[in-house]
Amino acid sequence: MSGSRGADSGSPVPELIDVNSNRALRSLGRVSSSPAAGHRVPELQEQLNAMKRQLTEKDELIATLAGGRCRSRLEAQKGIFDPVVENPVLRDQLNHYRVASETARSELAALQVKYKGSQTELTDICLKLTSQEGYIQELKAEVESYKMDNTRQQSLIGCLRERILESEEKSRTLLSSKTETEVTLQVLQNENKELRQRNTELESKLRKHLMEWDVAKQEDTRRIKEHDEFLEKLSRAINVDSRVGEHHLDLLLSQAGELYKENNRRNIQIRSLEETIGAHDMESKASRETIMRLVSELGREQKAVASYLQELDTIRKDLDNALNAKHHLERENRSLQDRLDSTQRAWEASKLEIRSWEQRSKELDGSLLTSVCEAKSVHTQLEAFKHQLAFLLNKTDVIVPPTEDAIKERIREVCNSEEASKQTVSRLEENVTKLTEQLERQVDLHQAALQRCTKADLGLSELQERVRTLEGNLLSGDVLCDTLSQDKQKYLKFLEDIAERMKLERVTAEIGFDMQLDAILARADQLVKMENEAIVENKTLTYNLKRKLKAQKDKLVSKELHMDLLRRKIAQLDTEKQTQTALAVERDEANLTVRKLKKKVERLEKELVAAQTSSLDLKAKLSDTQELKIKTLEQSKTIDELNKSVRKLETLKETAIEKLNATKSDLDFTELEAKEEKERAQNILEAVGSELKTLKQALQEVARRERQLLDFREVVSRILGLNVNTLALPEYEIVKRLEKLVQAHHTSAVSALCLENSMGKLHQGYVAGCEARQRLASSLNHPGYKPTPALPARRPKSSS
Repeated sequence: MSGSRGADSGSPVPELIDVNSNRALRSLGRVSSSPAAGHRVPELQEQLNAMKRQLTEKDELIATLAGGRCRSRLEAQKGIFDPVVENPVLRDQLNHYRVASETARSELAALQVKYKGSQTELTDICLKLTSQEGYIQELKAEVESYKMDNTRQQSLIGCLRERILESEEKSRTLLSSKTETEVTLQVLQNENKELRQRNTELESKLRKHLMEWDVAKQEDTRRIKEHDEFLEKLSRAINVDSRVGEHHLDLLLSQAGELYKENNRRNIQIRSLEETIGAHDMESKASRETIMRLVSELGREQKAVASYLQELDTIRKDLDNALNAKHHLERENRSLQDRLDSTQRAWEASKLEIRSWEQRSKELDGSLLTSVCEAKSVHTQLEAFKHQLAFLLNKTDVIVPPTEDAIKERIREVCNSEEASKQTVSRLEENVTKLTEQLERQVDLHQAALQRCTKADLGLSELQERVRTLEGNLLSGDVLCDTLSQDKQKYLKFLEDIAERMKLERVTAEIGFDMQLDAILARADQLVKMENEAIVENKTLTYNLKRKLKAQKDKLVSKELHMDLLRRKIAQLDTEKQTQTALAVERDEANLTVRKLKKKVERLEKELVAAQTSSLDLKAKLSDTQELKIKTLEQSKTIDELNKSVRKLETLKETAIEKLNATKSDLDFTELEAKEEKERAQNILEAVGSELKTLKQALQEVARRERQLLDFREVVSRILGLNVNTLALPEYEIVKRLEKLVQAHHTSAVSALCLENSMGKLHQGYVAGCEARQRLASSLNHPGYKPTPALPARRPKSSS
């Protein structure tokens, strides 16, 4: 606004539109072309400082005007005559300054409200950014904790793998030892079979020898009798006395030679029997050694089995811990997925809000373009109106240029020449006072309506925030319900699987879901009791087997002692046989040896009976060893099943690790997407803020131009002597007064028609500008807010 002095009075004139300069349009261009990003707060502060400066200047002008008015009143009371005070033009200017001060105050209040709104928006945006940064930091901390947990789990998995490998190696060693024991058992069985066969062969040979020995004995007795009879017969037949021993000796020598031969043959048979007995002893020793080895290997196997069972228990505990960790990780993954879903939903809601803001910005751009076009049209209409006024006010002698000052001076001259009576002035002053009171009332009502509108906007914003919070709570509740239902379904599937594994399908179907847990616990207790009973039975069996092995060891020791005694006796007999070379001479000694041999044979028969009993015991032991083999096979089967379960658990661990890696990659990808979306949202918010700034500046310019138009209209109406303070002052009254003034000087009707058309166009442009301003204000405040029209009474009169 530019200040100018009047030609007549020299007092300050209010700021009006400079028609010759395009400063307003240039300011609009600057606002539209200003950069939008990065400098929102300092620009707002500069604008507010400029507005404050203008307001201070206006307050100073109002104060000076008020001081001049008080001085004029004092001079009037003193009775001093001043032609300037009685001038109506000065009064009109004072009224104009008053109106301008009131409009400036209203503008100041509106700017203060806008400044407060912008400050609240800035604080809200800063709070949102800080909350988002805190949330991002929390997510980063959670990701780091998940990474730490992952490393710990990987280390635990490595330890478990090492343990599993050690257990597999131990199981392999056990399997190899089992195979070796099975091979040794098979070898022992084969050796036992061979020993049995040899025992049967020896028994048959002994029986044959005994039969032959009996036959030889009978033949010997028979031959001795025959020899005696033959000697007696020969002695009787030869009549040789028995004392004469030539033939008798020959017979005795022959008989001794035969006996010697038979003795040698029997010795050979005895040696062969001793060799067979020695081989049998060696075989019994080998079998005893193998039995001892088997016993030691059985003890070792039992110790290994006990250690393996302990390791299995530790592995089971480790597996339980791993499963618990896996369930914990699954729960954490579910909670993270739920958080991701909630963040994605919030992100979608923010996308929708950004789209709505974009649509609003597009609508505001369109309205801004329309307002700029309307402002240009109003400017052109103003210039045309000025040219028409100058053409109408021209005289034959005086030519009026198309400028505001010249038009004002010409109109003042016309008004001074027209106004002749003071009665009209007094009436007009009374009307002015009334209209000022009405204006003040209407201004108060307008301010109250603006306050109500601001309160309604605040209430709407609060309600929208409440609705958003309630929608977020509903979404979180739905997510929690979904997660609880999924957990319940998984729990029911887990119970069904446990019931199938424990073979409790029929029982659970009959009992129901309420007693299902009790049934499963009872079944688990039953299985534990059965396992404990089986372990106790196995311990009793092993204890009985140990006792039997000890008894067999004692028997074997006694048999070995007996065999040592027999060997000593046989050695003594050998020595005796070697020493008794004179037995062939004497029959008595041969009979003694035969008796000794009979005793030895009886002893050997007893020993054979003892060996048979021992073989039967060995057979029973072999049957026990077969039972042990069956048990070892069952244990190997259980070990294989445990190995299979361990492998399954390893596969489950690998799948869990893969899932964890997949969830990690998903989390990283979602973090990147969230960061990108945050940057996009920030860019969009900055663009929207810059566009809103440009729109606000454009609206301020439009409002300023509109105020300038209103000021120009009021100045014209006051110069014409019309009542400005009435709101229902139509433009046709101003046009009529101008027509009267023009008709006083110019009688042409064509110029009057041109003036009417130009004023009608001006009014139409003014009404269009007011409507555009109302639309922009409604779109900025709220999409559903519809303000009341500013000039309800002027539109129908102008149309008429």
